[in-house]
Amino acid sequence: MAVVGLLAVGAVGCGPWESEQHRTVSYEVTGPVTELRVDGDTGGIRVTAGDGPAQVVEKRSWREREPQAVHTLADGVLQLTYSCSDCGVDYQVRVPAGTKLRLVTDTGDVRVRDVTGDVEVKVDTGGIDAQGLGGGSVRLRSGTGDVSAGFTAAPTAAEVRSDTGSVGLTVPAGQPYAVDAHTDTGDSRVSVPTQAGAARTLVARTGTGNVRVSTG
Repeated sequence: MAVVGLLAVGAVGCGPWESEQHRTVSYEVTGPVTELRVDGDTGGIRVTAGDGPAQVVEKRSWREREPQAVHTLADGVLQLTYSCSDCGVDYQVRVPAGTKLRLVTDTGDVRVRDVTGDVEVKVDTGGIDAQGLGGGSVRLRSGTGDVSAGFTAAPTAAEVRSDTGSVGLTVPAGQPYAVDAHTDTGDSRVSVPTQAGAARTLVARTGTGNVRVSTG
């Protein structure tokens, strides 16, 4: 793994009246990145597409022990993880547009912008907002939180699910889709061209919340 430009900003809030401490660590990954995997516990994840090497900002917070954050790059897969108790890490990551994403966090919001690779996101508690997506396969799932995805190119397969929260899909016009849209408690509206057995599939399902599937 090649990482350059490591920068750490010192912890603050260390006095006896401020129990939480913080540190921001930034670095650049110089090797080629084709897939990003983030496995978090407490903290948000923000991923954007951009030119040049991958860049990572870790915003760490803790009370007793600083998170032991680890980043590895092997065979094009950049993996970000950490371990500790009573702590969290917010990740801000810039990767090439075609990077495949696999993002997991227990508690925290996830935001994705302008990527064209396949995307898979799973959150226990928190919202998911993915916009400017370039097609392919997208699967977004939250236990508690709103989930939305917007596409600039027609996806092959897109799935947004929440147990408790509204879900929405916005796709380009001009393509028919096989649509599975359902809510147990809420309002469901579908305004895209539908065709049973279509090659392109859309799934938008929630237990409690509204469902919107539209063109835009």
